[in-house]
Amino acid sequence: MSEVYVSSFDDNGITKYGLFVSGGDAPEPYKIDWKPVVYDTREEADSKLESLEAEKAREDTAVPFSLEDAEKYAESHKWRFASTYAHTAPHEYLIKKWLVDDDQLLYERFVATMKEKSVVGYFYGHENKYLILGEHYYWYMPLPDNHAVDLINRTTTDYLEYRDGAYYYKD
Repeated sequence: MSEVYVSSFDDNGITKYGLFVSGGDAPEPYKIDWKPVVYDTREEADSKLESLEAEKAREDTAVPFSLEDAEKYAESHKWRFASTYAHTAPHEYLIKKWLVDDDQLLYERFVATMKEKSVVGYFYGHENKYLILGEHYYWYMPLPDNHAVDLINRTTTDYLEYRDGAYYYKD
């Protein structure tokens, strides 16, 4: 499994510290908003990693919602349409950092619900875990082991079919 970690690197003769993701053929820079997370000091990088791991620990200990309360939580938010995938895989998404602090704790409960009550599903052969609530199903992308879920996707159950003991995305 992959993990986020701190490492030093040379930037034009200056030692910098960044967050990286293990698990692939070579370490990849960890990115926030598509930008590598880089600091001038080891202490700053370690502090950022500690904050990511504390967020993951909160998520891991969050109390899941009932399915009814999870659906109420999901429906109480404005989801953004993923225009990039409008023609290939229409869906919406919700990003944790858009939320106020108290709502981020509820978001963590929603993620805990997803982890506890999801079913196996497939998107073009890739296995996912889907939480089906009312007319929508929800999922998140695989993450490093020490990283909390920061983005949840959803689409309508019109794009879901059950066959051979699992759920499948249908075009």
